[in-house]
Amino acid sequence: MFNKSCPNPSPDITDLRDWDINILLKTYTPEYPKPMKNCSLCALGPCGFAKDNHGKCGIDKEGLKAREILLDSTIGASGHTSFARRLLDDLISRYGRDCPVDMGEWVRIKTPLITLIFGKSPKTLGEMEEVLSYVERGITHLLSSINYGTEASGEDFISKALHAGMLDSLALEVADISQISALNFPKGASDSPLIQVGLDGNKKKPFILIIGHNSVIGTDIVHILEEKGLDVDIGALCCAASDLSRHYSGARLIGNQADQLDFIKSGIADVIILDAQCIRPDVINLARKAGSLIIATSPETALGLKDFTTHSSEKVIEILSSERAGIIFDKKKAADIAINSAIESYRTKSISNGSTPNSYYGSIRIGRGPVRDSEIRGVAPSIVMGEIPGIVGFFGCPEKDRSDIYKMAEELLKRGYIVATGGCSSIDLAKAGDIFKQHRDTFDSGNLINFGSCVSASHLLGACIKIASVVSHRPIEGNYIEIADYILNRVGAVLVLWGAFTQKAFAGTLGAVRLGIPVILGPRGKGYSLNLSGKRESSVFDARIGDRMNTIPHPSHLIVHARNREEALALISRLCIRHSDTTQGRKIKLRNYMEFYKNARGENPPDLGDLIRTEYDIPDEIKTEILHILHDWTPGWIPDPTLLSDKIRGRVHGSY
Repeated sequence: MFNKSCPNPSPDITDLRDWDINILLKTYTPEYPKPMKNCSLCALGPCGFAKDNHGKCGIDKEGLKAREILLDSTIGASGHTSFARRLLDDLISRYGRDCPVDMGEWVRIKTPLITLIFGKSPKTLGEMEEVLSYVERGITHLLSSINYGTEASGEDFISKALHAGMLDSLALEVADISQISALNFPKGASDSPLIQVGLDGNKKKPFILIIGHNSVIGTDIVHILEEKGLDVDIGALCCAASDLSRHYSGARLIGNQADQLDFIKSGIADVIILDAQCIRPDVINLARKAGSLIIATSPETALGLKDFTTHSSEKVIEILSSERAGIIFDKKKAADIAINSAIESYRTKSISNGSTPNSYYGSIRIGRGPVRDSEIRGVAPSIVMGEIPGIVGFFGCPEKDRSDIYKMAEELLKRGYIVATGGCSSIDLAKAGDIFKQHRDTFDSGNLINFGSCVSASHLLGACIKIASVVSHRPIEGNYIEIADYILNRVGAVLVLWGAFTQKAFAGTLGAVRLGIPVILGPRGKGYSLNLSGKRESSVFDARIGDRMNTIPHPSHLIVHARNREEALALISRLCIRHSDTTQGRKIKLRNYMEFYKNARGENPPDLGDLIRTEYDIPDEIKTEILHILHDWTPGWIPDPTLLSDKIRGRVHGSY
């Protein structure tokens, strides 16, 4: 049974509408930078919007663009949810519905996102199914809202898109916590082992390459190799690589999605295992040309191949030797066939006596999983006061040029930010240099944390929830609005999604934004056509006395695009500023902001007067200079900030 004190467990698609429309969108204006000149969603179209203000169905331009936002976010959320469902089903089939949710003895709040949104914390994998059922129902209702003749309001489309993002964050947490629990991945341990990224091109044994997300197929292969004592190399790309290295020390973490083409074309793999997502559409032709066998294992990625699931293993191995590709949905069977096919292929494949170019890069720490409660207690007050200038998460898809993300991380770590990463971005950092060797991975100032694969981004959101709960002494069960309000106004955290962008990354963006965490998108993020920019005229309530205080929003944006890394660093430091900063914290944040802004633009930021509340906020070494250039500036005060009125706070959980 749900906790009766929960204000709003398992919210439906409009239950948080007031928070979205009357709080967030009253403070942050939606902007749609991508021009949309026509619509072909229904048979009435195509409708041209270059001159007309409405489509034939009656939808206006804002509704059209906002509907596209909902469509992209729902597609992305469905991708992560489908993956979480397949993964959970596979884990339950192996370990049972009673397999406990186990995050280790040092993690008390095991499922912060699930507990916050769903209202309770699952204790077994079987109870995780209930969470996913809630997510799946929500996605169905959101997709229905895109249908012809349903939703039309721009604001409601954005609210529903934010709901899709929230559901996406739930799916991420279900996926990673389930695999951490069942497969005994690291459970928040610091000083995680370092492993090398890349591959020795001198091939000396059969080699299996895994591409995709589902960790089960990789662990099945590992267990068969160990049971039979077979000498076969196993490596992976993308999230499969991150997760396999969390389970098996002998796994080769070859690279990320950006390296997929090079390694497929090299022909070094005897067998390529495909799961779902982040797979090149031309993988079949490329692999056949390179002489590699292909085994697809996911119904979502059938790729026009024949289904050999019901054939005997001996028959499939025989067929694959000529067909070169096929589907096997039974992962245990696929693992066994992949091993035997790789051994057979290695005997005859010409590349077995040759080599491909060496591709060793830097080292990476294996994904450590969640932040421990003790770590949260240690840093939470310093983050809320601003003395640790911020938490910066680098996630998203990779780039061939990895120097931008590496140099941004370097600059932030030097200045005492907590930098966290996961998925392809963590591999990008490792491939660009030895940054993981140079920094510890305790969740503290100046440290670099690799949470794990893409789904591990949920741990950064979870850390922010825990910070809010620890410092405010507020319960999190179903208490979404209060916790999100606290994070937005007091927890200096920001996400950066720098590389090539997907609908899944966009859904993750909106999940962070609804929770009060601003997001910076790299140059390619404009393809998803949404900014949320702070209004010049805004206000917060001072919870101590209940008065409304006119101010500009901190953070200044919730979604913003950066053209280059210099601009991104200035934005990161600006978006970590919060109303709750102490004077010492504001000094640190202002110093960083001014340095980054001058490096990007060659001058002082034009909004200094908005950020300096009293003279004590100004760094001592530049106080005279700054006071000289401030015009019409009057001192203000430091509020106890909230966007929730007394009426809303009372409705949620009594007095604030």
